[in-house]
Amino acid sequence: MASITPVKMPKWGLSMVEGKVTGWLKQEGDAVTAGEELFEVETSKITNVGEATQDGVLRRIVAQLDDTLPVGALMAVMAEDSVADSDIDAFIADFNANFVVEDADGGEGGLQTREVDAGGVRINAAFAGEGQDATPIVFIHGFGGDTENWTLAMGAFAGERPVYALDLPGHGKSEKTIADPAPAALAKTVLAALDALGVSRAHLVGHSMGGAVALASALAAPDRAASLTLVCSAGLPGSFVSKEYVDGFIAASRARDMQKVAERLFADPAFATKELAENLARSKRIDGVEDALGALRRMMFETPALAELAGAVGGVKAPLLAVWGDRDQVVSAPDKAALPASATRVRIDGAGHMPQIEKADAFNAALKAHIGANA
Repeated sequence: MASITPVKMPKWGLSMVEGKVTGWLKQEGDAVTAGEELFEVETSKITNVGEATQDGVLRRIVAQLDDTLPVGALMAVMAEDSVADSDIDAFIADFNANFVVEDADGGEGGLQTREVDAGGVRINAAFAGEGQDATPIVFIHGFGGDTENWTLAMGAFAGERPVYALDLPGHGKSEKTIADPAPAALAKTVLAALDALGVSRAHLVGHSMGGAVALASALAAPDRAASLTLVCSAGLPGSFVSKEYVDGFIAASRARDMQKVAERLFADPAFATKELAENLARSKRIDGVEDALGALRRMMFETPALAELAGAVGGVKAPLLAVWGDRDQVVSAPDKAALPASATRVRIDGAGHMPQIEKADAFNAALKAHIGANA
C-alpha cells in the first residue's frame, strides 16, 4: 500500500501529547498540493494549521470535528483516485490496530526545566536534546512572553542539537525583579545563565524585545554567538515598537481585555485564543510582574537604549538573520538598507508579530537554513 499516505496528528512542540480537530480546510475528493493548509487543530497551548506534506488526493477523512486525538493518530488518508476504497479501508484498519500512543512525557528528548543562578538572578530555563554534540540554540522571548513562545521551534530542532529557552527576568518562572531593564544589562544575565547551563557558544535567537537582548549579547560576547537570528526584533534600524500595544498589554487586567490586545500579535486573530488571553492575564497578577513590565516600557520609550543598539548593529560579528512578518502590528520591519550587507533577510508572508507560532513551518525552515549555513 505504498501509494497510500496517512495524515497524522502533528506534534507541535515537545510538550504536546494530543490535539482537538477544529476544522478541515479541504474536503474528501479534493486534490491537495504539498504545503497547502489542510486542517486546524487546537492544543492546550495554541491553535495551529496543519499543511499537506505532499501532493495527492484527500480520499478519506477519519478524524471528525471536535475529535481529540493523541499525537501520531490517523486523521485522514491521501491516495490517488486509482486506489480502491477497499484498499483504503484495509489501510485504516491496519494503522489503527498497530498504533501506539506516544509516552506522555513527549518521548525521547522531551522538554525539561531547570532553575539557574545567573549572576545573582534566578532564571528559569527550558531545555531538550542535551548530550548531543552540535552547537546549541538559545531562544529568548519578548515583552510579556515566556519560554512557551518557542515550543514549536524547540520541537523542530531538539532531535539534532541541544535547545534552550530562557525566561527573562520579570517573566515566566524567573525572578520578577529587574534591576536594570537595558538590553545590555539583560544580556549580562543571559550570558550568566548560559555559563550556569554550561553553554559556551550558541546560535542566539531573539524575538521582539528579546531580539534586542540577543543582539546586545552578541555584541558583548562575539565569540559566544555562532549565529544571530532576530525575529520581529526591537533594536534594529527602522524597527519601532508600538507604544499602543505595550500600554494596552500593561493596562489589560481581565482576560477579555487581554484577548483584544493579544489579537494584535497575529495576522489571523483566531490564534489569540481565550486560553492564551487567560494565561497572559493570569501571569500579570503575579507579584512584581507589573513593576517589571513598567520598567521595560520606560526603557523602550523614555531612554535611548534601543536607538543606541540600532546604531551598533553594524558591529555584529556573527552571521545575522533578520526575520519579520509582513503583517506585524507590534514592531515595524527593519530598514533593510541599514542592516549589515552580509545579513540574510526573510519576510514571512501572512504572519504577524509571532511568525514562530503563526507560520511555524516557514520560520523553522528559515532558521534551519541559517543555522545549517553557519553550523
